[in-house]
Amino acid sequence: MVSRRLLLGALGVGLAAPALAWAEGDNPVATPSVLTRKGRRTRRALKTQAVDKAALDKTLAQVKPLEDPNAVEPAEVHPPAVSPDEALGRLKQGNAIFARGNASIALPTTARIAELAAGQRPFAVIVGCSDSRVGPELIFDCNLGELFVVRVAGSTVSQEGLGSIVYAVEHLGAPLVVVLGHTKCGAVGAAVDVVTKHADLHGALLNMVLPILPAVSEAQDKHPADLQDAAIRQNVRDVAARLKVADGTLAERLSEGSLKIVSATYDLTTGLVAFDA
Repeated sequence: MVSRRLLLGALGVGLAAPALAWAEGDNPVATPSVLTRKGRRTRRALKTQAVDKAALDKTLAQVKPLEDPNAVEPAEVHPPAVSPDEALGRLKQGNAIFARGNASIALPTTARIAELAAGQRPFAVIVGCSDSRVGPELIFDCNLGELFVVRVAGSTVSQEGLGSIVYAVEHLGAPLVVVLGHTKCGAVGAAVDVVTKHADLHGALLNMVLPILPAVSEAQDKHPADLQDAAIRQNVRDVAARLKVADGTLAERLSEGSLKIVSATYDLTTGLVAFDA
């Protein structure tokens, strides 16, 4: 690898060389690069720029060390505000209100917005599908700051999604994770077509359905009347099961009883969510 000193020297930045040489462990006195206006190194230039060592040591002692730009401040860890069962009860109650057509449409107040600017304490993580008809805050009658939502078509979880879930549980204190599917899911329908009709998907679309294919095969083995619906429900059950063993933090919270991970399916026709717990 070319050193920064040589690179800058090649660019004609001669005056920066001593500092870079020092940083790289070279002796700047042995190879001085202080230049006169005529561009020649002279003993006179070195003498006029000599610095008293004691004064230099005193000055350096007062300089604050440079902070590591890659250092990450440890996030504050919050204990769960409610129990997993209380969080699940709140979701079930909110969905019942929504399905009856009595969901609140009130926007958060300015006071609530200001409160959330200082931090968030969601009581549940929703791993859901990107489908525009399945907005978690709406179907659970929740407001800003109450749900931590991770959404992708098909309700699958990538490494980035897993990291988001762990963050919400470990640092925000969320006591509940719900993997939420929905009826007539197009992503699962595409996976069914790949398995049963050898549909030709390519690129990103194929990558989207690949994690769903095992659920389709598993559901197919049971010979359901509606394979797509069975695969939808099997898919969220499988994702929830994998999450329970995917990360040490989640596994530890589960064993302590401070976290629940459940699957559920939203019915587009009725507006009701059927929980597997």
